Amino acid sequence: MKKFGFNSKNEFLPSFDKFQSNMNKRLMFLKLFNQQVPCSLRFTKKELNSCKENQLFDIFIKKVFYNLQVNSKYSSKINIDIKKTLLINKFFKKLSLRTELMPTKYSILTNDISSLKKSTDLINILMENDFSFFLDGEESFKNFVSNKILNSSKNREVNIFEDSIDIVSKELMFQTKIFTFWEFINSKKLDIDKHIKKAIDCINKSEFKQVYLVYPKNEKFYKHVSVRCNDVLSSEYEIKLIPYSMRSTLR
Repeated sequence: MKKFGFNSKNEFLPSFDKFQSNMNKRLMFLKLFNQQVPCSLRFTKKELNSCKENQLFDIFIKKVFYNLQVNSKYSSKINIDIKKTLLINKFFKKLSLRTELMPTKYSILTNDISSLKKSTDLINILMENDFSFFLDGEESFKNFVSNKILNSSKNREVNIFEDSIDIVSKELMFQTKIFTFWEFINSKKLDIDKHIKKAIDCINKSEFKQVYLVYPKNEKFYKHVSVRCNDVLSSEYEIKLIPYSMRSTLR
């Protein structure tokens, strides 16, 4: 499952490790979503707690509604944004054809311009994808791993590149190249020849002799696996398959 997410009728979320219940799957999705969007669009702790009773589509729609609540403090000086008004009206018209979930009251006449923008930004996300939204697994997992490493690195230099994460410790004199993969592998039946070749090429063509291939931890892959290869030119090298836990998204 390279992409995971939802549409107006169904959720398409992976099952692995502690992510078997619908609630945990939704929590993971929303936490990963939060890592990729501006603060203004992130879901709050209260909204995250609604994962038990509500599907992702409903959670997104309710967030739109919340920021369009009627403001009783109107002013004659309020300017109506025509473009946003048309977008909101179009959204509600299309939404009414898909669900009975509609606000009893809402208004674009609000002094809180930021709230209006939060709603229209979310509306754009949903409208651009025909009331669906999917995260790219590779990108999301790499962002998750990168953030965890950055937050735990004190005396290490961490560099994030398009396809890798580099960790360099001048104090301990080591450097590690990390490649992340959004694949749920089985340690007893590996089928990752392309990934191993990528590690070998890195060792043979760069100064990095320690390469970690990182995958989501799951019930069939939960321990580090060391790999030995005949094609490696260096006499001292290390290739490891690393199961990376995503349980912190449940906290």
